[in-house]
Amino acid sequence: MAKGCLYALLSVASGAAVLVTCVALYLVAGPVGAVFSVLVALVGLCAFIVAQDTVRRRSLAAEEDRRLAQERDHVRRTVDFVADPDLTEEERLTIIDSFVPRLRVSRAPFRDRLVLVPELSPAARALLERARRAVMSVYTSQAMRHRLLDGLANEVLLPRQIWEIAMLLRVQTHLRQEQDRAMRGLVTPELRAVLEPQQEALRRSEASVTARVEQLERYARRVQEADAALRAREALDNNDKYRALLAHTDDEGMRALETQGAALEETLARSVRVAIEAGQTLSLDRQT
Repeated sequence: MAKGCLYALLSVASGAAVLVTCVALYLVAGPVGAVFSVLVALVGLCAFIVAQDTVRRRSLAAEEDRRLAQERDHVRRTVDFVADPDLTEEERLTIIDSFVPRLRVSRAPFRDRLVLVPELSPAARALLERARRAVMSVYTSQAMRHRLLDGLANEVLLPRQIWEIAMLLRVQTHLRQEQDRAMRGLVTPELRAVLEPQQEALRRSEASVTARVEQLERYARRVQEADAALRAREALDNNDKYRALLAHTDDEGMRALETQGAALEETLARSVRVAIEAGQTLSLDRQT
């Protein structure tokens, strides 16, 4: 608003200056000079108007970019969903923009590549949260930061696992709701004969997804054990201080520290190896 008033005042001031200049030139240089000055002034005025419009458009675009960035950040913080990891960055932004009402972006093209967590049943949400916690513990581990784990399992497989679990949970939620609707009212032997095999299939699917989540949790546990070994290794680096202390007092304690160091090296190697193998097992399970 303030910028608009400023531009308007500048336009009025420029017009007044052009008028005064034309009158002065007419009095000094005559009609020809006045006409020439008018043409030059008009060209200058047009250039000023174009420049003013360009600045205004850029300012509006920058303001829109800031507003959109804030709205997208709000969506990321408040809307809980799982998206297909194969989506491009542009497609992800389109999905995020679909949660901004003023943009009126349709989510329909991505309905099969997006799972809204609040639409899952409470049990399904709890299972998904367990899987997410397991994956997050891997991502925040020291073993991950030190690049001691399988890169494929961490960067590609784990997001894919979360996505596939979320998709299965969505289907299971819908089928469970369908079963609940079918069981309302009178349940005849014929209806039960139809529903029982479906319910058994649903239970087997739910057990399978639970097993996948438990496998992720076992992998996360292995990574935590590797982290514990890394922390022990860091603590082992301080043994020189204790060796110096014991060198003057206790030969037996000195030998115990040396033995501890050798055993810990093997523990660290074994813990990291087990974590890597757990990640590779996840990868093999997905391929089969």
